[in-house]
Amino acid sequence: MQQGERQSEYRGFKLDPFQMEAIRHLQERRSVLVSAPTGVGKTLVADYLIEQMFNQGRRVIYTAPIKALSNQKFKEFKRLLGPGNVGIITGDVVVNSTSQILIMTTEIFRNMLHLSPEALDGVSHVIFDEIHYLSDEDRGTVWEESIIFAPESMRLLGLSATIPNADELAFWIQDIKGHEVAVVRHFKRVVPLRHFVYDRTRGACTLAELKEFKAKRDKEIEESDELWEPEGPKYAATTHIDLVDYLSKQRKLPCLYFVFSRRQCEEKAEELGKLVNYLTPGERNQVLTFFDDRIEGMNIDSMPSVKRMRKTLERGIAYHHAGLLPVLKEIVEDLFERKIIRVLYATETFAVGINFPVRTVCFDSVRKFNGVDFRPMTAQEYFQMAGRAGRRGIDAEGYVYILTDLNYFRPEEYPSTDERTVEPLVSRFTVSYNTVVNLVATRSADEIHKVLKQNFASYQTNAERHEIETGLATARELESEIVGGACEQLNRAGCPLYASGLNARAADLRLQLKRTARRRRSKDKRADIRSQLEAVRAELGSLDSRKCTTAQKRACRKLLARRGVIVGRMQSLYERMRRLGSEERFVHEFRRKQALLERLGYMKDGVLLPRGEIARELHTQELLVTELIFSGVFHEFTEDQIASLAVCIDYEPRRGEFPAKSVPFDVDRIREIAAQVEMVEESYVGASAVRFFTGLAPLAYQWSQGAEFAEMLRGSTYAEGDVVSAFRRSIDLLRQVRAACKADAALADKISDVMRRIDRDVVEVVL
Repeated sequence: MQQGERQSEYRGFKLDPFQMEAIRHLQERRSVLVSAPTGVGKTLVADYLIEQMFNQGRRVIYTAPIKALSNQKFKEFKRLLGPGNVGIITGDVVVNSTSQILIMTTEIFRNMLHLSPEALDGVSHVIFDEIHYLSDEDRGTVWEESIIFAPESMRLLGLSATIPNADELAFWIQDIKGHEVAVVRHFKRVVPLRHFVYDRTRGACTLAELKEFKAKRDKEIEESDELWEPEGPKYAATTHIDLVDYLSKQRKLPCLYFVFSRRQCEEKAEELGKLVNYLTPGERNQVLTFFDDRIEGMNIDSMPSVKRMRKTLERGIAYHHAGLLPVLKEIVEDLFERKIIRVLYATETFAVGINFPVRTVCFDSVRKFNGVDFRPMTAQEYFQMAGRAGRRGIDAEGYVYILTDLNYFRPEEYPSTDERTVEPLVSRFTVSYNTVVNLVATRSADEIHKVLKQNFASYQTNAERHEIETGLATARELESEIVGGACEQLNRAGCPLYASGLNARAADLRLQLKRTARRRRSKDKRADIRSQLEAVRAELGSLDSRKCTTAQKRACRKLLARRGVIVGRMQSLYERMRRLGSEERFVHEFRRKQALLERLGYMKDGVLLPRGEIARELHTQELLVTELIFSGVFHEFTEDQIASLAVCIDYEPRRGEFPAKSVPFDVDRIREIAAQVEMVEESYVGASAVRFFTGLAPLAYQWSQGAEFAEMLRGSTYAEGDVVSAFRRSIDLLRQVRAACKADAALADKISDVMRRIDRDVVEVVL
């Protein structure tokens, strides 16, 4: 990639101006942030950069927020550049880890920066796909640390859905990395979107039209007793069948239908499948042959979930969510990409990263469950999903519909359809125990202090603090101007307005006295009010107010009103400043956790002890796992017990899940260790982050012993996909334990054996 060279085409595509601009900045050795709507071709910039750097013999790292996206990019670049030239590291999968082009999750990149920065020698660029994940409450810190600790010589390419404060993010990166960061924005979609709401009574319309329709119908209903029984709903419910039938008649399929419930994804697909069949006999045979070939040899064809999916797919309908077996998700994705599936019911995970455009996107509701309760979608979430509508080169427009029930219609909950109103990125930075031990291991106290003030949260806070201080300074100047030319006695003891205020205060106190006189048990309160009233009367009696004209009083009242507005603004700014908290809050958090780690014997006098060295390698439940290692649990438990234990660590149960009644290891011993960690955490930092749940322990034990997947799950209420995900997370955890205990060859070999027992059949990832 030669400086000044203008690239206008790539892979047969004519590049858009924003793509050419981004490439030009990269050629000129700038870091780049690309903020653009979903589906307009942001990743083409990354693809171009990777291919050009590869041709120049330079190394590039591509990071993604989820493993599915990492896996997809690995397959893509393997086809493009050759299998031996591309590697992938995702915690539970490691292939060609020293390759010129490395695909990895952002967590892995962050960990490499801490533990093995030498492994990144020669890397010219790091690509952060979906960089708006920096605002993710649970995982955003990983993005910030990855940016903070990346070498200054490394250039960044950040790809994001539309974010309004891209400049703020770029200025922060520029500030801490010391080189120019260009922002490339693109607002226009290649295929424009049209947004509708849908109710069976009104049909498809805009939100404003539906509000008008409902207001008119409500009035008609209220005026006619015959139209509505007060006990029943006013309006007939609109279902997904109504909306899909409408889309079919309007020739607006294929459709991606988002449902914020796994169970309802399946139920709705099965309901539709009982009524319609979108496939010709030839297409049906093609689907069934493809399906049967993909699951052959897996011994899962008898599973109810597999049979249900097969039956639904043969009608051109499917569903997709995290609870499915990975192979079923892959089958659905492949068939959807081949345009054989006409209607796909999916949860929002389908919208992250993987690009499967359709003609129409539907939403079953505007409210989604966030793990605690239901809340309206944010504009960012809406456009992440809605952006899949409209196929480039096929559709003139993309269509987005929200299903509406007029009985529960709340217009204020509907997301904005203006992409410029998407919420700004907000830092979620926090200091983990792993960060503490790694900073202590690699940096001096002064360097640590500096690093802790380099995060995006501090940058945003400092910017807001500066804005508040500027606002206060301006307000003080205005207040000085207002009172500067006023009478010296304005609203003081000699001012008639001051006397008026005292009279008003006295009247208010007399009214309070009358009210309390009617109540029993208010003797003390009445005495206090009388005391205040006497003080006001005494002050009024001592006043010697100057004589002012009516015009003078009116002018002074205007001055006081203007001053009151300014004072109110200043009070609001002071409150904002108070809420910002200390500039040193992350330093304080670091010190609290450092004190905790000293209490537990991880470090002393700023030097790591053996526990601290072990914790450097652990980024999942660092304290609990370190204590388990030092307690001898991994040495003493059998391989199958370790597999059973690993699946319990950091597992967050879904609603309705319960701990196992019988666990195949000494669970009391583990809980005692966990309780000790919890107690110390609560003492030093106010809350514990320990997560340990035994629900899947019996299944993991059976799996490690060689059970068939279908047989293992017989009688279980767990979703197959959740089980596979939990097993894969346990492989990731065990890989960390193995790395932490590499000096103990026997234990490292034992952990490797456990990983092999888990990483097989449907759990194994085949890339």
